[in-house]
Amino acid sequence: MDLTQLKSFVAVAHYGHLTQAAESLHLSQPAVTAQIKAIERNLDVNLFERNTQGMRLTPAGEAFLPKAESILQQMRELDVFALSLSSTYVEQAKLGIIQSVDRQMLSRLLNHILELDSSLYLHVENSLSGEVLNKVRKKEIDAGFFLGDNPYRTVYSIELDEVHYVLIVAVQRLAEAIEDPKTFFSTATWIERPAFSAGDKISNRFWHQHKISPQTALVCDDIDLCIELVASNLAITLIPSREAYRAIKAGKNIALVPGYDIRSRLSYIYPAEYETDKNSQLIRQAVCEIWGVSP
Repeated sequence: MDLTQLKSFVAVAHYGHLTQAAESLHLSQPAVTAQIKAIERNLDVNLFERNTQGMRLTPAGEAFLPKAESILQQMRELDVFALSLSSTYVEQAKLGIIQSVDRQMLSRLLNHILELDSSLYLHVENSLSGEVLNKVRKKEIDAGFFLGDNPYRTVYSIELDEVHYVLIVAVQRLAEAIEDPKTFFSTATWIERPAFSAGDKISNRFWHQHKISPQTALVCDDIDLCIELVASNLAITLIPSREAYRAIKAGKNIALVPGYDIRSRLSYIYPAEYETDKNSQLIRQAVCEIWGVSP
């Protein structure tokens, strides 16, 4: 039995599908299948039940999984320790952020992380919510923020808050939106969000909930630009409530349509494999302290 076989077993156990497991390992499906067969021969036991839905762990597989995960985690810790022996080694972490996270909270978070460990070199990259989830799943980044429901067993999540989205229109169109919302929603031009973004999922949920077939003219993920486009009476859109109130306070020509809003769960996510990693634990501690939640 070798580490490649263990990695294949754990990946298939987490994903429940050979194809997704192979993708995460950057291997072909036949190669992963061969690894699973090899480890089952080595142990002389069936670890999976194969069916039309995918791969499900047998009782033996369920018992073997935590041991395999523990071995892989120890190997990762050993790899990190070996790297740290170099005189040029710098501890670093990559964090994915999304527009839905309040920038003041992020600033407080980054300051607090560096207070806890000033030697940690932080890479912060702005991305779409779905891309952050995918990068965390593939361990291309160490952690990040995600809006919605996490479908992966390989990714752990800590619920932080709810993000409240509101529908904004130009002030001069508010009465129209209130008096005849059905006609207004079907004839107004909507601003869409890019695929894989939090705003895209939010908008689609909103449209489905209110049975709206939107007319769209453009796709935009810059909230400030969206506000300007709405203020100019070009379109309508959904944005986080804090951004809407900020714009109204600044005198922008926008108004909230009462009764038309939607909420989604904001979570901090990280690879399950990093559960005992020192830097991962430190960042999780900082996140929980800033948002005031339990780990």
